[in-house]
Amino acid sequence: MFGKVMNMTRCLVVDACGEDRERTTALLQEYGFDVFRAENSEQALSACRTEMPDMIMVANSQEPRETPTLLMNLQAAARRLGRSPVILVCDRDPDPRRIGAAIVHGADEFIVKPFDGAILDDKLKQLGMV
Repeated sequence: MFGKVMNMTRCLVVDACGEDRERTTALLQEYGFDVFRAENSEQALSACRTEMPDMIMVANSQEPRETPTLLMNLQAAARRLGRSPVILVCDRDPDPRRIGAAIVHGADEFIVKPFDGAILDDKLKQLGMV
């Protein structure tokens, strides 16, 4: 384990790829995070309707409007619940336009896939999550 979490941090992992979803979940659980998963935008929004997690990791979709729409909907749900999660977008394509679009639409930070525990640890520290 890299960093230590003082209290139970709830994290939602949104990724259509089951293998990536499981790998990310395992890395986050090393910090003691309470991780739950969604494989699409609909499941992610449903999971956030009543209780907003502390952090959301969203895999950037290849569909041009899916991720920005999800990010905007998550921000709206967070405002309704009075709670703003840290949002980290993950993508295999480090294109500055994709990174910029994610940030403009509500992401706090961006991480390039594939990432290992050390890279995730650095990003979580940067975001103040560990």
